[in-house]
Amino acid sequence: MNIDYLKKENYQRAFFFKKVGYLFNCFALINYRKRNFLWIYDNEMSRSYIEIATMKKTLEIGRRIFSNEFLFNKFEKGFRGVIEEAREYIKKAKDFNTASVEDLYDLRAISSKMFYFFEKTEFFFTDECYKGEMTSVLKRNLLILGDDLKMKSRPLLVELLTTVLYHIADLAAQEYHLELDDIKFYSFNELAVLLESGVLVKQGEINERKISFAVYSEDDNSFVIEGKEKEEVLRRFKEEDHTQKMEFKGITANKGKVTARVRVFLPELNQDYNLFIKKLHSMEMGEGEILVTETTSPDFVPLMKRAGGIIANQGGLNSHAAIMSRELGVPCLVGTYHATDILKTGDLVELDATNGIVRIINKEENE
Repeated sequence: MNIDYLKKENYQRAFFFKKVGYLFNCFALINYRKRNFLWIYDNEMSRSYIEIATMKKTLEIGRRIFSNEFLFNKFEKGFRGVIEEAREYIKKAKDFNTASVEDLYDLRAISSKMFYFFEKTEFFFTDECYKGEMTSVLKRNLLILGDDLKMKSRPLLVELLTTVLYHIADLAAQEYHLELDDIKFYSFNELAVLLESGVLVKQGEINERKISFAVYSEDDNSFVIEGKEKEEVLRRFKEEDHTQKMEFKGITANKGKVTARVRVFLPELNQDYNLFIKKLHSMEMGEGEILVTETTSPDFVPLMKRAGGIIANQGGLNSHAAIMSRELGVPCLVGTYHATDILKTGDLVELDATNGIVRIINKEENE
């Protein structure tokens, strides 16, 4: 295996999530593998990166689709059809009492359809469209894409990746007397083999994956990096310590300046999505506090309506956080990458979204 190309300078940060195992990452990579992604897991953090050369191509594809009325109308029609199909499938899948390999492949089929459309709402398809002068067609299509299609599809996609996938995994774990925490570190193919023929993955492999793993895609094929090669890739992509920073930058999604305490919420997608929503909606957030998170979704809206500002690690100009900040008229930075590492709930900060900077005025001592 030649890992010479797997270096930070060749990749753009994509999605980071806490405590999602091998199964989640493998399932996501199945759908993103044609985009040359790298997925790394260590210190209970899942990190993904997209190849920069590939991103340049996807940005061109996005501009072509969203600038052309005929192409976008076809795209929109297909997207709406898949949204309805996914909605009906999720209702049915939640009632599964047993799991079969056919169920798993049905999930992969509907997820692949959803990914085909949903990925085009992400920054690596949309952000180039916001540069320079925008035509009326492009403005309208981006509004439909972000305010309507993305809002409706994202919760469904997350349900497919968590609620349904974990439900099938849980049923398999019960049948074969396995711990759910262990089966979340199976690969998609290993789970399929388990459901089909009852073959277990060696416990040693599961334990090793719980510590770290690395997988990447190239030319629509995925590869597992192991041994010394894995350790070298982990070293190259090791995140520096950001906890002592007092200032950092992001992408301006909505201009404005506010000074306030922050409220940090880090999504954990290692559970049924409904449990995540319950935890989210039980979070206390004071009026005017600045919401700091990895990424937002429609389920964050009640918190966002109370927020005096929004800071997100992920996202581009067509992300949910960006769209909602413009609708709510609050300052917002996206693409900060490490805001949730740097900031703690209670920190007093100045969010200068006009100039794309966050300055810490006073750090909360009682963490």
